[in-house]
Amino acid sequence: MNSYTKYGIVCTFLAWLVLVGLTHCAPATKAPTGVVTTNPIPTGGWTLVPKPEATPKPTKTTPRPPTLFLNQNIPAALRPALAEIAEQLQVDAAQNKASADVAIDVQRSPDARVLTERVYAVADWFPSERVNIGSEELLNLWQGVPSADGITTLLVSPETLADFTDLWGKPALNVQTVAADKLVETLWANHAALALLPFDQLVPKVKALRVDDLDILARDANTDAYPLVVRTFISGDKNLTEKIRDALTEKNLATNRNLERMTKLIMTGVTAISRTMAFKIDAAGDNALPARVVGDVLAAADLTMVSNETPFSSNCVPELGTLRLCGKPQYIETLKLAGVDLISSTGNHMNDFGIDAFRETLDAFAANGFRVYGGGRNLDEASRVLTVEDHGNKLAFLGMNSFGPKSVWATAERPGAQPYDVDKLHQELAEARANADVVFLDMQADETYQYEPIQANKDKFRDGIANGADVVTGVMAHQPQAIEFPAADKIIFYGLGNLFFDQMQSDNVRQGLVVRHTIYNGKLLQSELLPTLLYDYVQPRWATPDQAREILDLVFGASKFK
Repeated sequence: MNSYTKYGIVCTFLAWLVLVGLTHCAPATKAPTGVVTTNPIPTGGWTLVPKPEATPKPTKTTPRPPTLFLNQNIPAALRPALAEIAEQLQVDAAQNKASADVAIDVQRSPDARVLTERVYAVADWFPSERVNIGSEELLNLWQGVPSADGITTLLVSPETLADFTDLWGKPALNVQTVAADKLVETLWANHAALALLPFDQLVPKVKALRVDDLDILARDANTDAYPLVVRTFISGDKNLTEKIRDALTEKNLATNRNLERMTKLIMTGVTAISRTMAFKIDAAGDNALPARVVGDVLAAADLTMVSNETPFSSNCVPELGTLRLCGKPQYIETLKLAGVDLISSTGNHMNDFGIDAFRETLDAFAANGFRVYGGGRNLDEASRVLTVEDHGNKLAFLGMNSFGPKSVWATAERPGAQPYDVDKLHQELAEARANADVVFLDMQADETYQYEPIQANKDKFRDGIANGADVVTGVMAHQPQAIEFPAADKIIFYGLGNLFFDQMQSDNVRQGLVVRHTIYNGKLLQSELLPTLLYDYVQPRWATPDQAREILDLVFGASKFK
């Protein structure tokens, strides 16, 4: 290429540069060997200076994600939830505890806080006489040493086995692993066994024992002193630990014994404050006399129910030796001292003093904040399912009277009890089931003075369970009667006997059962039996241990438990 050709190419290039502000083009001169220069530009022109390269902007460093270390001994039930939470919070797994931003461990370090608390219970079969076991005795059993009273076997689910192997070491051969859904059945088949299971997996068909005399069913139980608690601990970055703790709480995994989800419900048998009881109250000048001994325990429950059989009427003149029953309005002080919240009004004496007396009674109940079911000012009201929410648990209550008399049954215009109608019962149970976690059905059925229920009552009560009830209670019996478990989580009480009534003619009618239900997180966990005995025609008192054993032996015998 000659110099003029080169000159043309350069001119073309410089002509393009004119468009961006350059105005003159000249041929290049030869530079000295080894030196690169730019031709001088004639005076009056622009100096062509190479454009400096832009200084690169500093690149943002992506912060590393926080890291979480999980000890291998963390309960298996927690691992999926913690993995999900870690993913949501964009937390990576750490290889060791020292390098982690947050660590979760079963061992408590100085700066750690409790993350989760899994409470366990020791259970026996329901009719057991045993009430307590020592933690040392339980540990010995884990290690293969039978208890002094003949317990040789400890039943656990695979999950429980893993938790307590970490806590107590490898178990002896007498610790048997059973699938969780077979635990109750196996326990009932072996009366020389106890079961160790999570608190929230208790069912009514087993009996939770005290451990070191500490009752884990009690709301005020001190879990710091209770030996059967498996805890995990969290340490590290405070902001991240709080987020993890909050996430577990939202998933109801921070504890399996959350007091905000626990309801204590007490249900009782016949209340008929009339006749001799009325005379005794008036003589003492104490309208709450019947509840003076048992009232504090009844009132301590979150919800307390009585089955009231008689009206409270300003026209009431108590009589002895009569079946026409009434009480004075001031006797309601007994119910108030007992902390009554709910009243089953299926009783067959509610219209003994006429329908106006029943209406007056309902007005008094409303004025005192009692909520009524199973009876009302008319059939529509008597037929309403009562739904109560307590500590996040939705409970449904309904009741029917199949015994009569016809004069006590509510109609469209007349107050009374809801009459038994099997089709209507099924409809109400379906409604209750759709709107509640646990369904309670009260039956005012045939009255019999024996511990064994009659077949007609069995048929009605079992039908209630089959169509949606969790608990069916016979509120008509003036003595305790048998108990039945249609399923591990369902229970029938054929009769609870008297609570506040004056019958003293024989031991069976002096006896009563108070039932204390524990409902947790929408599930019925336990139904404890608290036996009573009537004194001086007016006042039930808690049975002594020997008296309680006698009463329960009669009830369990009639139940054919074996």
